[in-house]
Amino acid sequence: MKNIKIKTAIFYADKQEQVNLELLGAKFIKNVSVLDLNFPVYEYKNIYFFYIHSQIGLINSAIFAQTVAVKFLITNIINYGACGGSSSIDFSKMKNQLIFPKRFYLLDAKTPWYEPGQLPFEPKFYENNLIADQNFNLGSSNSFIFEENQVKDFQFVDFFDMESFSFAQISAKNSLNFYCIKYLSDKIGQNLDISQVNFNIKQGAQSAAKYALDLLEKI
Repeated sequence: MKNIKIKTAIFYADKQEQVNLELLGAKFIKNVSVLDLNFPVYEYKNIYFFYIHSQIGLINSAIFAQTVAVKFLITNIINYGACGGSSSIDFSKMKNQLIFPKRFYLLDAKTPWYEPGQLPFEPKFYENNLIADQNFNLGSSNSFIFEENQVKDFQFVDFFDMESFSFAQISAKNSLNFYCIKYLSDKIGQNLDISQVNFNIKQGAQSAAKYALDLLEKI
């Protein structure tokens, strides 16, 4: 793979979302160092890509995404991972579906002068998911959203996670192509047993990772 430019990084945040990509047909090539941690490079159908565990939270996601973007000059960010559903979401109906959000909000951004979810002097939201095919809003926070009171100002948000906004923002600021794949692990105020949530995360990661691999040939 010498002299081959790697243009894509696949990011996941929770270690429960990690998938054995070799079982899906990918081939391990080597490890690379990012922020003093080693992450693998894989090859899938003659396409090379980074597989990065960004760790949980908006700050971790932003740091890893920006570092990888600058260090390796990638052009594509793929982020897959679990999310929680709002009270309006039919969990039983959607828990086995992949979700492709259209807009990304920052749930931690609240000021007297801007709309909820908007950082001062920044866009109201990011709308750069190139595979968005559903009119869904996703809000990201450094807090796990488990109570209605946490999002009383965000009734327009359908799903919640702890990283996607950062990936959308870093992609926008670096003019990168962004692809976001989500799936349900829980619903606000319901099914919060940690073992069940982790089971849902692991189960959903398989189909999300497979979708991410298949996406490599199209970007």
